[in-house]
Amino acid sequence: MDTMTGSALWDQLEMKPMAQLENDEEQEALLSLDKPGWYSQGNSIQLYELLKKMTGKLDPKVVYFGDSMHSDIFPASHYSNWETVFILEELLGDKVTVPAETESEPLEKKGKYEGDQLKAPYFASKQWGSFFVDRLPSLENAEETLVLTWSCKCISTYSTIAIPSLEAIADLPLDYRFTRFSSNSSATAGYYPSPPRALLPNEEPVTMK
Repeated sequence: MDTMTGSALWDQLEMKPMAQLENDEEQEALLSLDKPGWYSQGNSIQLYELLKKMTGKLDPKVVYFGDSMHSDIFPASHYSNWETVFILEELLGDKVTVPAETESEPLEKKGKYEGDQLKAPYFASKQWGSFFVDRLPSLENAEETLVLTWSCKCISTYSTIAIPSLEAIADLPLDYRFTRFSSNSSATAGYYPSPPRALLPNEEPVTMK
């Protein structure tokens, strides 16, 4: 089933109807959904009713994957109370290695990667600084203070877990248990496979504000 991107899925008040897609073209609006398929527009309430029919459960559990805090993770958590998996590219960090092209991979898929190589940090910007941590200057020549960014706080508040990509969890067993952000007050609990370096204990201390 298409999980439909964008804020339209969360248009609870207007109950915007879904439209089935055929050859990437929207058909007539549907008042209800009868089967899995590819849909556009819509709202989470209508989708949830379909999931009830498919599972035969009054309260089916939903895990929603998304790469946007604004249109995916926040509304899925806030409006529908669904479990959320935030696909966060910044978690690739500054030591990730891009795999070399395999022999079976077509030449046209080689892209910009010529082989194993280190990539520049995803979570740090020379202009804006860390995605996860802000450095606040202190008064009277004291050491600067590190505080979590607004984005970092949103991740631990509205995400169940955060991963760098779907490939990061593709080989895990189905009964694998992730540590959730809500399991404790740690700012790093829900990051998989590991938290960003800026939040690790061996780095400088981070203040929760």
